[in-house]
This record gives sequence, C-alpha cells and structure tokens, in this order.
Amino acid sequence: MSINGSARAFRVSTTDRNLTAHAGAVLIRAAAHAVGLGKAITAHLQLKKRSRGLSEASSILAMAEAVALGATCLDDLAIARADQAQEELRGFTVPAPQTAGSFLKRFTLGHIRQFDKALRAVHLRAFKLLGVSTDDVVTLDFDSTYIRSYSSRREGADPTWTKRYTLHPLLCFVAEFGTCLHAKLRRGKAAPSRGIVSFVVECLRRIPEGVGIRARFDSGFYSSELFADLEDRGVSYLCGVPLIPRLTSVIREIPDICWTPCVDKEQGEVAEFGYRMTHEKVFRRYVVKRIPVNVGEQLEIESAGYHHWVHVTNDHVTDPAMLESEHRHKAQVESGVRELKENFGLDVLRKHGFMANWAWLLIVVTALNLTRWTQLWGSLDPQDMRAKRLRYRYLNVPALLARTGRRLVLRLQHGYPLIERFVAALARLRSLPVPAG
Repeated sequence: MSINGSARAFRVSTTDRNLTAHAGAVLIRAAAHAVGLGKAITAHLQLKKRSRGLSEASSILAMAEAVALGATCLDDLAIARADQAQEELRGFTVPAPQTAGSFLKRFTLGHIRQFDKALRAVHLRAFKLLGVSTDDVVTLDFDSTYIRSYSSRREGADPTWTKRYTLHPLLCFVAEFGTCLHAKLRRGKAAPSRGIVSFVVECLRRIPEGVGIRARFDSGFYSSELFADLEDRGVSYLCGVPLIPRLTSVIREIPDICWTPCVDKEQGEVAEFGYRMTHEKVFRRYVVKRIPVNVGEQLEIESAGYHHWVHVTNDHVTDPAMLESEHRHKAQVESGVRELKENFGLDVLRKHGFMANWAWLLIVVTALNLTRWTQLWGSLDPQDMRAKRLRYRYLNVPALLARTGRRLVLRLQHGYPLIERFVAALARLRSLPVPAG
C-alpha cells in the first residue's frame, strides 16, 4: 500500500515574532510561586557578594524551570536563555551556562545548609497546600543510588562496584505524592547506611508537626542505631533485613500452620516472629515471606526449598500480610530514582567541585518537585506522574506572546486539543494562596 501524499519542499528562516516552544513554563512558575520558592531562597540563601546581576533566587528559579522543561546540563540553559517570550513573562533572564557554572562553584557547605533551610520551608508550605493534616500519615521511602562522574578528578568521585567513578547520594521520597523530600550528596565509596540517622532527622523536620510518619528502608539501611532513633521519635518503620545463617535457622523453625497467604500476590506465604540482635536486649517484630523454589533452580540446604524475604518493624498492630505488601510497595522509590536519572539528567554529575554537584542535585530535585506539584494542584493527569508525559502534553507547547494594550496575551495554537485543561490548570495554580512576605 502506497503512502498518501508526499513531503513538501521548504526552506528555513527566522522571525522577529515573540514565539515560545514552552508555553507550559507558566504552569511551573505558578507552582513555584504558590510554594514561595523564590521568597524562601531570598530569605535564607546569601551566596552573592555583589548585588548586580541575577539574584540567588532568580538564578535557582531559572535553572529549576529549565530542568523541569527538559534541560539536563548547564549547556542546555542556552536554549532556555534564548526564549525571549518566556523572559518577558518571567521578568528576568536565564543565566548563561558559564554564569550558572560560576554560580554553582560559589557554594560551600554553609550555603548548602542555607539552601536546605529554604527548601525545608518550601516543603512545609507544599504539605499545607496538599491538605496534609495531623490526621494523616505520610510514607517516606529512603534509598541511595550511584551517580556516575567522568573521572577521579571530580571531588568525591570514587571507583565502586559499578566499575565507574561515582557519587552516592541519599534520597527520600514521599510515596503519596511522588515528591523528593530531601537529598544529600556523599562520596562514591560511602556505605549505603552512612549518615542515614542524621539524614532521617533532617527529613522529619520537613514534615508538619503532628503528622504521622511511616518510614520504609531496604536492607542496606539495617541498623540497630537507626531503629532505636526512630523508636525514640515515635516514628513507625519498615526495614528490609539481610539474610544471615542465624536468621535463616530461626525461619526454618516456624511451623507450617503459622504461614498465611500474601494478600495481593498469587504466590507466597507470610509469617512473623520475634528476634533479638546479638548485641541488643530488645526483641523486635520480624515479618518473613517465602516463595517455593521453582523447578530447576539451585536448592540451598539452609533455605529448605524456599526463597525468603524478611523485614523488621515496630508496628505491632498491622497484620503481617499487610505489612509485607506495604514493604513490597516500597519498590516504588526506584521509579522516583529512575525518573531523576532518565528525565532530569541526574544519570551523571559533571561538575568538578563536590559542593557544586550538591547544589546542582538540589536544583534537579526541586525541578522534579515542581513538576509533581504542577500535576497535583493543576489536576494534570496526576495518576501518571512521569515528567515525560507532562512535558509532551502541557509544557512543550508552542505559543505566541502578544500585547493587547498594556496586557500580555499568550496565544496557543488554535486546535491544541488540551487547551481547556491547560487553562483550567493555570487558573487552579493561580488561585492557590501565596505565602506572605
């Protein structure tokens, strides 16, 4: 069957008309305005010594907006900088790639702490707008990931089992909203659990007072120090447990009558038992799931023909089958990490300085959160939280910026199929109360 029609010949030229390929940037800025991102940065971050040029808030807002729209490195800022229509709507320009690089190089640990303080205020504001109250429980998923660097000359980059030079940040995601609550950069050779206790404390400070918290960890964070700290703070937790011979022997002694089916899996059974670490006096609740070894798989004497997965918890009320299901859904945090790497350019950290990479990490995480908040508050397909879909449908939309009298008008293409959703989302975002000050 032949193709109907043929491609027309054309030539390429330029125009002086105020066009933009990213009309949806106004949605991102509306979300940033609602959480008071610019005001928080202005109030807490004191990085520049001279007042001329872009302020700290303008630089970070511009970079976060560019990353939200699809920029993955500093060189991509040149594309956003050339968008004169968005510059007029924004009120300030996007920094040039070289200027942005110099800006990131100025960061010290003190400036990172100031930036973190600003983001803490932003998250507290966001939770309020999301309607989180003292009657609610938020689930925090903790994870670490390796992010490659180009060579050992980058500060903090170490060779790891990935056979690359990497950095190794800690990340915390809010399961209910898909936002990244906190991020902390570490050396590549840092163990998964290094600094986790202080990191958890910093994350808890970003949750409104009185809100219930459930923390979930994988087995790399298994630590009696972590459990004791969470118990002292009244935080409910679920943590994966590395299988050791002593633990396996305890599991084998569980009678068959004690095993119950999983709640949302065709295969698998669940049981619970009390266990105490060798160096502790505290018995804790352990939940174990077992699945029979498939035909042809290598059998192990210790496992008695089963695969086992174990986690520990201080929740003594919930049914073990429900706890197993809940901890299994902790794997959703991997989707957040993959989103950062695939759609926000966090598969590599390119800067030479450790603090510059840390600052860039926080900017990228902020961009992810802005896209999430835009979807949630704008009711833009919140069931599909991928930035790729949001960009294609609502952000990367061509438009013409025109003037009518003294007013600016953003004219989208006639026939854009999602125009009603776009306008409604912008109205919802603009109707959100903004922080005072």
